[in-house]
Parts: sequence; C-alpha cells; structure tokens
Amino acid sequence: MISAPIVFGRKGRSTMKLDFLTFPEDLDRADYAMIGLHGRNANKYAFFPFVRQMGFLHTRWVLPSATFFDDAAPDVRWWYDNTTRDQAEVQESRDLISDLISEQLDDGIPPENIFLVGFSQGAVMSLDAALRYPVRLGGIVALSGYVLDPARLADEKHEANQRIPIFLAHGTRDQILGIEVGRENSRVLTDLGLAVEYHEYDTAHRISSEETRDIRAFLHRHMYGLMPDDPRKIDEHVVAF
Repeated sequence: MISAPIVFGRKGRSTMKLDFLTFPEDLDRADYAMIGLHGRNANKYAFFPFVRQMGFLHTRWVLPSATFFDDAAPDVRWWYDNTTRDQAEVQESRDLISDLISEQLDDGIPPENIFLVGFSQGAVMSLDAALRYPVRLGGIVALSGYVLDPARLADEKHEANQRIPIFLAHGTRDQILGIEVGRENSRVLTDLGLAVEYHEYDTAHRISSEETRDIRAFLHRHMYGLMPDDPRKIDEHVVAF
C-alpha cells in the first residue's frame, strides 16, 4: 500500500491534497484505475473488504480519505457536512477527487478505463464529480447514496459524461437513507438522460454479497465488453468468478 503525504490545516479540512493509498502495492502494471470513495465517518481503509472481492488484475485501486475531519479524531472523515451540505465543502471535495482522476490520466491510464466507486457520501461524490468531469470516464458505481442538488447537477453536468454507464444500488431495509431515496435517485438521473442501471437489494445501509457480485459483473462488462460467463472470454485481466 502506498500512501500520499498530507498536511493538516485548520480544523475540518486538508491543505494540500487527499490522503490516499493504492492497492495492490506490488502491481506490475495498471491498465485500469478504480477510485473508491468511502462513506461518512470512515477513512481510506474502509473499502478494503469490498476491494478484495473484486478480483480484477492489472487494476489499481485508489482509496482516499475524505477531505474533512475533526482534530480530536483525524481518522474519522467526511466529504461534506451532512446537515448543511455546504456547497463550498462539496466543491472542495469535488476538486480534490477530480485531481485524483487527473493524476490517473497523467500516469497513462486511458479515461475510459477510470471508474468511480462510492458508498453513501462516497456515492454522492462519485456522481457529483464524475458527471461534471470534462473527459469521458469508464463508469460510476454509486451505492446507497443520493443525488446532491439535482437542479444544480442538471445545469453543471458535462456533456462528455452524458452517456457514462451508472450502476445505482440501494438496500430495501436501509434505515439511514430509505429505499425511497434510491428510487428517487434513479428517477432523477434517468430524467437527466443518463444511462442508469438501478438495483435494489434486501439489505440495510451496507453492501451485500449479491450486490458485490452484480457490481463485479457491471465493471467487467464495461471494462472488457463481455459478460463474465461469455464462452468467448479469454482475458488475462480477470480472476474467475
């Protein structure tokens, strides 16, 4: 695991760039990049149980800790204040996530091979950042989140990502963000003309094993262009399901 340096400034934000790690550490080459955005009150390590189940070779996972924190608990992070949803905080996090995307492009990964995967607040920021990014990316996986300010997104989304594939999922027993939030997300994004694949799972505010399997299939389809069980598939990038 490789961590990027960070300098902490005044309470509640970083002064340089997102603190992140990459996984796996001994990757021989990176053909794809997955930027994994954790939920509120977590950190860059939160995605590890999920990442280990994905099984894609030659794929770099970039796992940042969110922008804001409390001095008393600097490992507990959030992308924006959940109560105020302050646009300045959202903008700062969006810019820092966009910087991570740009770093992957600078490292030679084609934009269509870069995916954003987020849970809860991370799902919010995956949609928020990717749909505004001025270069067509590979896809978005937004789990148990919501669309932040749909009217603003309608005005600010970039045409480059108008047809980006989106995997949207929500738990029917989610007590933090009810299932009606997930259904409204699907409606809002579909009304914006976006390519949404919406799923519901019999789970709470978490990622279920069935959901993980469907995410792998979605990513596989948009990374390689074939279904996981396609008999024509001969691809050194993929660990078998």
